[in-house]
Amino acid sequence: MSLLLASNVLEEVAGHARRSLPLECCGLIVGSNRVGHRSIPMTNTLASSVAYDMAPAELISVLRSLRESGQEMVAIYHSHPQGPAEPSARDIERAYYPEAAHLIVSFAGGKPVTRAFRIVDGQALEIEVHVIV
Repeated sequence: MSLLLASNVLEEVAGHARRSLPLECCGLIVGSNRVGHRSIPMTNTLASSVAYDMAPAELISVLRSLRESGQEMVAIYHSHPQGPAEPSARDIERAYYPEAAHLIVSFAGGKPVTRAFRIVDGQALEIEVHVIV
């Protein structure tokens, strides 16, 4: 299994993460046919450098809009400003959408490192990220 993204999506996510430093950013990657075509930045209500929670009203509004437009949530993304690009125990515990991939951008080494995971039943499995043109 892998995460398929349009060429601009990784740039959008990394840009959001960079602008949010030193705090974690979060958002959704949406598209159709399991291909992510765009990112939707969300508000991190925790305003934290080590955790995130998406603003509930924003999330509900976006999910409703996706249903109405026939689009789907392909992935959830967030950043780890100081930590590795892998899910924390909190990320795994709060993975409420098993059908969505989880894309994590780390700035721990200065340059962005991006990895993706499927998180199901408390288990995180790394998946490949493929950029399509």
